[in-house]
Amino acid sequence: MALGNWFKRKRKPDISVWAVKQIDEDLLHLCGQATIETKGTAAELMAALEADTFHGAVRMRENGQILNAAQFAALIPDTSLDLVDERTARWRNRQWHIAWTPQRCWLHTGPLTIQPSRLDGQTRWVSIEDVSGIRAKAQSPHPASRFYGLQSLTTAPSDAPRRSDRESDD
Repeated sequence: MALGNWFKRKRKPDISVWAVKQIDEDLLHLCGQATIETKGTAAELMAALEADTFHGAVRMRENGQILNAAQFAALIPDTSLDLVDERTARWRNRQWHIAWTPQRCWLHTGPLTIQPSRLDGQTRWVSIEDVSGIRAKAQSPHPASRFYGLQSLTTAPSDAPRRSDRESDD
């Protein structure tokens, strides 16, 4: 390829989207804005996004990290999501509450839940990993074990060999 042709190459269309990690009944877990850089025309990409059939790379705008589209529940074009304020948005003719998803949750494969967070005197929702299943398992009663604890025993257990038995083997 000649140097002159390199300058004239067409740039791939960059489609700006909102990355959504999880969609609940009336809540969107937003990761933030991202761009899609892939082959194809802008019309083809928009059609794939609207049909939720886009597969490819997503570049997060916040830090430039490239993630797979399969990590997200939805990729919403900027023109389709209207961010009313920090806590609500309009999408698909519905009003949605918003929970902001921190970077540590972007690759989390389990369910997310929310917790309130105060920022600049306002309360907004932040997504966190749902660990209620792990917590319930940890708090469930454990079955009795035949193994002994690490604390010192004042008397030897009945099934332990006695000292006189061990000395006679010598």
